[in-house]
Amino acid sequence: MKKCKILVLLALFAYAMPNSAQTKFKTAENFQSYLPDSLTKQIISSLDNLLASIENGKLDTTLIDHENFDFNRNFFPNLKDIEGKDTIKNYFQGQLINLYPVENKQYSITVAYMNNNEIGRIFNFLAKEENDKIVLSSPIKYNTKHWKTTTIGTITCFYPDTIDLIRAEKFNQKNIAMAQKLNLPLRDWEIYMCKNYQEALQIQGCLYEYSRNGYINSGDIADPKTLFSVMNDEDFSHDILHIYALEVRGKIRNVAAEEGIAYLWGNAYHAGNMGKSPEQDELVNALRKYIQSHSGVKLLDLFDKNPNILAEYGYPKPISVKSTISGIICAEIEKQKGADGIIELMKCGRGDENYFKSIEKITGINRENFNDKVYRLLFQ
Repeated sequence: MKKCKILVLLALFAYAMPNSAQTKFKTAENFQSYLPDSLTKQIISSLDNLLASIENGKLDTTLIDHENFDFNRNFFPNLKDIEGKDTIKNYFQGQLINLYPVENKQYSITVAYMNNNEIGRIFNFLAKEENDKIVLSSPIKYNTKHWKTTTIGTITCFYPDTIDLIRAEKFNQKNIAMAQKLNLPLRDWEIYMCKNYQEALQIQGCLYEYSRNGYINSGDIADPKTLFSVMNDEDFSHDILHIYALEVRGKIRNVAAEEGIAYLWGNAYHAGNMGKSPEQDELVNALRKYIQSHSGVKLLDLFDKNPNILAEYGYPKPISVKSTISGIICAEIEKQKGADGIIELMKCGRGDENYFKSIEKITGINRENFNDKVYRLLFQ
């Protein structure tokens, strides 16, 4: 069939598919498919209907590939309002820009969301023929099929070339310790070792996202067990603390408290200039050096204002001196009250005012004696 005929057919059915009020997408001007017309239409119809079900808040799981089902079941709902920008619904118009076969009756689909010349998002999906229907998935398994796999205790690592087994074992031990301390069921995790945040997005199928472009020093989480490393770091313990903590404190989170615990039991999450996320003891040593070389500095001011003072030691923001100080206090809470004290702090409620009420109750530290008491903890 001639290319012009394909384009005409696609343009016709792209606006005539049922049950797709919020998710209709156009076809790009130069789009072409060398698949049979009936298959091309079936693939696009399935994707359109799946996106419509996401917008309606009722995910159609019959359209999801059951291989790697838990990941896909949680991946697709995150696409709700994919056409929006900030608070504006349907700001971007989806355009089908690519469709081609990859292997074993599987097909790659790429949709770009645009507003005139402004690109909002570009997503890649995988479609598969299964029992005379088309099911869809994130392309993560396809994109990483040649990666290696290693399991260390509770942690399964997927990586393209090498892995630091010692650091992965440290992550495993921290995972076990957190679950035991918080008296929670031990969870297993799958972690994809990614060079940076953009690669973490791309292997899942997000080729571009306007609100996240250029950002690299972060990881990602896909419920219920899939993690994407921060700057190729095998130790993702900071964020699994937050996952465990959610089970303990519910939806109300005290940021200062929980970040302090995450620094203490996990690490500082961001890699900084050191290649891997620093441990709490490294940051405490850096803070000691800063205090010793800057007379008159008040620890309470550092806690309240959270300046970027650790940068000169190789730990720039978003690594946080406030979280480091909170971690010092959390260590004292654990020393005095054990995990029960940590759990009490987790449940203190939102905001620094509730944080101070809680640490005063547990340790006697308050704003009036903060500088003296925390100084003694810092240099003990």
